[in-house]
Amino acid sequence: MPIAAGALSKVSSGETVASLSSAAASGGTGPYTYQWYRSTSSGFTPGVGNIISGATSLTLSDTGLTAATQYYYKVVATDSLAATATSAQLAVATTAAAMSPNQFVQAPFLGMLDLRFNAESVSVQIDSSEAGELVAGQAVKVVDSAGGIPKVIACSADSDEVFGFINYDIKSKKFVALDKCEISQAGNVMFLQATGAISRGARVTLDLTSVGGVAQLVGSSGDRIVGYAFDKVSGGQLVRVKLLNPSFSVA
Repeated sequence: MPIAAGALSKVSSGETVASLSSAAASGGTGPYTYQWYRSTSSGFTPGVGNIISGATSLTLSDTGLTAATQYYYKVVATDSLAATATSAQLAVATTAAAMSPNQFVQAPFLGMLDLRFNAESVSVQIDSSEAGELVAGQAVKVVDSAGGIPKVIACSADSDEVFGFINYDIKSKKFVALDKCEISQAGNVMFLQATGAISRGARVTLDLTSVGGVAQLVGSSGDRIVGYAFDKVSGGQLVRVKLLNPSFSVA
C-alpha cells in the first residue's frame, strides 16, 4: 500500500499565530517524517520557497503571520524508503487586528489627547437644538446658563467663544442631540487639524473650514485664539495644541 499523508486540521488562529495538527501518515514503510509548508496562494506546490523551517512534527505553531490574511498549509510525509505523499490543503485565516482600547498607544487621531500634558475633561450634553452630527476634535459652545450638565452645540463661526473640543472616544464616532460626551478645556493638549503651516509655540485660532481646524494667528483677525501649538506642521497635518479656556479674540 503506498504512503498516504494524514488530514490537516486547525486547532486555533489569532491575529498573527495559527495552531494546526496533522493526522499520522499511513501505508508505505514506516517510520515517517513530516515537513510543513505554507503559502498565501491556494493550490500551491510545496517547495523551498514555502517551506516552514523546523516544522517537522505532527503539530505546528506558526507565528509571525499577518492579521486578516488567508494562509494555505500542506504537509509532505516521507517514509523510510523515501516515498512521499502530500496532504490535502488546509486554509486558515488569521483574525483582523484589534484596535487597542488604550488611545495613547494608537497613532494619533483628530480629537485625541496627548497623555503627557493631560489635565482634565468636562462632561457635556449635546443640546436638543443641534441638528447635525458632532465628531471628535469639533469645537463646541455653551447654549444654556442653567445648572446641571452644560448643553453645547457646534461652533458655527471662527469668532464663537469656544467652550471646549470633543475628545476622541473609541466607542462613539459621532454625537447627536441629547448625547453626552467629554470635552477638553484649558491645560489639555489635543490633536487638532492644521489648516495651514503652523510654527511651534505659535498662538492658534479656530478655523472652521475644517472639522477640528486651527490656524496660526496672523495679525488681528478677530478669530478666537484657542491655544498654543506644540508642533511645527504643514497644512493638512495634525498638530498638538495646548488649549486655552475660555478662548479669547484678538481685535
